Amino acid sequence: MADIPWTWLIIRASGITSWGLLSAVVIWGLLLRTQLLGRFAHPMRLLDLHRWLGATAIAFLLVHMAFLLVDPAVHFTVAQILIPGTAPWETFAVALGTIAFWILLPVSFLGRLRARMGRAGNRWFKRSHLLAYAAWPIATAHYILAGTDAMAEWSLALLVTGASLIVVGLLARGFVPAPGPQREITDKHDAAGLTRA
Repeated sequence: MADIPWTWLIIRASGITSWGLLSAVVIWGLLLRTQLLGRFAHPMRLLDLHRWLGATAIAFLLVHMAFLLVDPAVHFTVAQILIPGTAPWETFAVALGTIAFWILLPVSFLGRLRARMGRAGNRWFKRSHLLAYAAWPIATAHYILAGTDAMAEWSLALLVTGASLIVVGLLARGFVPAPGPQREITDKHDAAGLTRA
C-alpha cells in the first residue's frame, strides 16, 4: 500500500464515488416517476435529493478529472481529459468517461435554468434528460474498462447492486403508475415541469 501513489487513491475513490452517486441519481429519478414509495417520499423531496445527488456526482467527477492532471504515473493534459480519444492511457476507456461527463453537463445546467426559460426550458430540459440516460451505461463501461480494481469482489458487488437497483426502478417505472399532479407542491422552480421530466 505504501508504494501506491496517493493521487491514484484519490482518482479511484472519487471515480467510484461519482459512479455510485450517478447510479443513485438514476434510481431517484426513476422513483420520481412512480408511486413506488407511496406516502413515504413526497415528490418534491425526491426531486431535491435527485438534484443534490446529481450536483454531488459532478463535483466528485471534477475531483476525479483534476487529480488525473497531477498523477505521476500517467501524464494527462487538460485537452486529453476533455477531448474523447486523445488520452495517452486506455484511450477508449478514458474516452467513455469523457463522453459521460459531456452528456451530464447539459442536463445539470438546464435543470437549474429551465424554470427561468419557461416552456422552452422544459422542452430543452426534456431533450437533454433523454440524452442523459446514456450517461450511466457509458460511465459504467468506463468504470469497468479503466478501473484497475473493477473486477475485485467488492467492486463487482457494487456494480451488480447498482445495476440491479436500476433494473428494479425501470420495472417499477414500467408497471407502477406515475404520480398525478401534486397540488401541494409549492416549489416555484419545478412545479410546472415535475410531471413532465
